[in-house]
Amino acid sequence: MMLKTKTWLITFLLASTFNFVYAHEIAITFDDLPGPKKALAEKQQIINARILQILNKFNVPAIGFVNEDRLYSKGQTAAKTEILRSWLEHGQMLGNHTYSHISLNHSKLGDFENNVLKGAVVSKKLMNDAGFAYHYFRHPYLHTGITKKIRVAFENFLKKHGYVVAPVTIDTDDWKFNQQLIKQPKDKKQIIQEYLAHTRAKFIFYEQVSQTIFGRNIKHIWLLHVNLINSYALEDLLKIAKEFGYYFVPLEQALKDEVYAEPDNYYAPFGVSWLYRWDFTKGKVMNWSKDPETNNNPYIKTTSIELFDQSRKRAIPVITYVSDESKGKADSGIVKLSVVILSHGYKIKNTEYSFLAHNLAEQGYFVASIQHELPDDPELPRTGNLFELRKPFWQRGAANILFVIAELQRIEPNLDLTKVILLGHSNGGDISMFLAAKQPKIVSKVISLDSLRYPFSMEHNIPMLSIRANDTHADPGVLPTIGVTIVKLKDAKHVDMCDLGSAKVKQEIVELVSKFLKK
Repeated sequence: MMLKTKTWLITFLLASTFNFVYAHEIAITFDDLPGPKKALAEKQQIINARILQILNKFNVPAIGFVNEDRLYSKGQTAAKTEILRSWLEHGQMLGNHTYSHISLNHSKLGDFENNVLKGAVVSKKLMNDAGFAYHYFRHPYLHTGITKKIRVAFENFLKKHGYVVAPVTIDTDDWKFNQQLIKQPKDKKQIIQEYLAHTRAKFIFYEQVSQTIFGRNIKHIWLLHVNLINSYALEDLLKIAKEFGYYFVPLEQALKDEVYAEPDNYYAPFGVSWLYRWDFTKGKVMNWSKDPETNNNPYIKTTSIELFDQSRKRAIPVITYVSDESKGKADSGIVKLSVVILSHGYKIKNTEYSFLAHNLAEQGYFVASIQHELPDDPELPRTGNLFELRKPFWQRGAANILFVIAELQRIEPNLDLTKVILLGHSNGGDISMFLAAKQPKIVSKVISLDSLRYPFSMEHNIPMLSIRANDTHADPGVLPTIGVTIVKLKDAKHVDMCDLGSAKVKQEIVELVSKFLKK
């Protein structure tokens, strides 16, 4: 009995030690040294000094990956080089991030390799002079090559020059919050809090991925950047890691986890965590639509599309809005994007809702804004039995939406068009309500900006939001007494619910729509 007890105890201790070794180690890495590309040395010095002070306070080993083109500006080179030296004086390491942060996916292989060599001139000498080996490389944008041939050739180049790739398993989107902070410095406290909340959500998700794929939590490698927001938030970020039970190790130690020898057959153009690469290689067992998304995706692309419905001999102009980040994920097969169909009010063009369309695109939606009225169309009736007289216009609008959905399925196969969100202003809201009543199976939610004529259909349990102006009244029977979220804006007139409205009204609309969609 005693022998069995000892055997069980030894097994338990070994298992506990194994889990402790793997479940609580994380390497901290920073990209883009010496800091923001166009910043003066003085600003870069402040950012780096804050980061190094916090790393020192928590006794955290880290490595900074350098873009050496950021060292060279008139009268600034020596001071910026001193920033790199300060990392070594604090016991931190330096690595290669290419000379000018170019993408392997968008460059000729030879040009990219030359950029890597050019990016090692100063950093390698500083490391060697300090007695450190210089051999870690981090791909800009996490672009590792869009074909196996390119990747193998580049990895052979790295081996020849003594480099080891620095992967990433945890990416908390700090660059998005940093851009937001630069644009909205007065909202610093709120932006930092949102960044910290997003970081916690990311840690939870990545640990779930690790457990699902490998049955354990791996030794993680966290990607951060030398930027303004991290200079403010780093202490809280490190506290979050400690809350999750991590202790900090050098990159070299994290890479000893055998998981980093796992095959990676991901060759799509969008840069992703190695966790996704391994999951992709294993057949994608994780639902990556659950990966926490930010509400501040930058770089919104607008595209004008001229569609033509041959069956009705009708042109249907459409403008789409989507962030580069969301489009990249969708085109690489990582997620399918939720779609918002936006319908304008009468005598207002589909281009005049950019404030709302851009915001929805920042939140990760694909927005299609349809022009329902054409120059030769008859006028919308203003007198008489408006419900009956306007019904053909609503039917035409609904047909436009259905045709656009069918065309989007053809030209944008990575959208989730099984159910769409309908959003419409005034008569566009009536069109949206009409379609939701007639085709409820294709609608997930409806948002009305002061629609007045078509009754809200409650029989299909579609979540609905109605934002009301202060100078209009809906027809009797349009607004239900229960089951719909109705919000009246005291400062908004009917015509204000587009780009013509005040900044205050537009912000209120954005916040109400965002809150409703998050439910």
